[in-house]
Amino acid sequence: MVKVGIIGATGYGGGELYRLLAQHPQARVVAVSSRSYAGQRLGAAWPHLQGTLMYDEPEQVVATSEVVFLCLPEAVSMTLVPGILAAGKRVIDFAGDFRLPPEVYNKWYGHPHQSPQLFPQVVYGLPELWREQIKNAKLVANPGCYPTATTLALAPLAAHGLLGDDVIVNAVSGVSGAGRSAGLGTHFSEVNENFKAYKAGGVHKHLPEIERNLLRLSQGELARGRGKEGKPGAPPPAITFVPHLAPMTRGILATCYLRRDPVLSEADYQALYRDFYGGEQFISLVDEPPQTKAVWGSNRCQIHIKLDKHSGRLLVMSAIDNLGKGMASQAVQNLNILYGWPEEMAVSSFGIFP
Repeated sequence: MVKVGIIGATGYGGGELYRLLAQHPQARVVAVSSRSYAGQRLGAAWPHLQGTLMYDEPEQVVATSEVVFLCLPEAVSMTLVPGILAAGKRVIDFAGDFRLPPEVYNKWYGHPHQSPQLFPQVVYGLPELWREQIKNAKLVANPGCYPTATTLALAPLAAHGLLGDDVIVNAVSGVSGAGRSAGLGTHFSEVNENFKAYKAGGVHKHLPEIERNLLRLSQGELARGRGKEGKPGAPPPAITFVPHLAPMTRGILATCYLRRDPVLSEADYQALYRDFYGGEQFISLVDEPPQTKAVWGSNRCQIHIKLDKHSGRLLVMSAIDNLGKGMASQAVQNLNILYGWPEEMAVSSFGIFP
């Protein structure tokens, strides 16, 4: 059994992570920490979770674990990771601290990165695209939820140089994506029966993560011969990314609008996606537009490809659970890859409907 610790186990991501790991046949959660629940039992924060674990100090979590999951706000992980790695532990980080090169991070997050020397060690943890790199990683940057949904939707096009010069992404998230801390914008009375865009105008911190992923793909960073391997092409266009908040607890639906290649039919695009994702057990190409409820509680991403006959645009839609494939279950998938276990271990391919 691999000993696992969770630092920051009282947020939505940390709670969902514990729920999944409690069912893992090869990993055992030996320690958890929380500033707000220190000294209390796990159930104090999560009444749906059973167990005798007490919320401990982060130092104890590190000392007793082989793998440490960091489920912390931005700018906190970067101060802890150097010591954890020095102690010989592996890290899977939920925050955005290690997803971007330090100079890009500094620009988008508005403060200097505290551990830029670690970036060469970082592996971006999107398994369907960078599985081979994850296998030997010491520090895995678990992807953001919007970047997971959007990158998986657009990866085959980026890898084949088919993004075109105009890409628009409208993405909708459930309220749990904003975290568990109280805030006016996530009060029930503010969210219920309401729907709104937010952080529009190219300012959302997930935008550079999406664009970096597409750039890597367009430059041939793929294994197994998918795409233009090792043949850098034109850089992908700047993305128009507009996130929205929906009155639902969890889920993300991303709708991507692109200029179609006039040579390719809808069937050609669908065949390209089938070839690209062939054998990927958590990617489903569906015949109808996906629904967030269909992937609720799962590690699955549903993708639908459609040509708009009126405008001539290509539409690509993807749906994930932001706490599942967008966070906790993807992190468990990464853990499984690190130790050579089946990727489906303790994560579900099926959603809970209704």
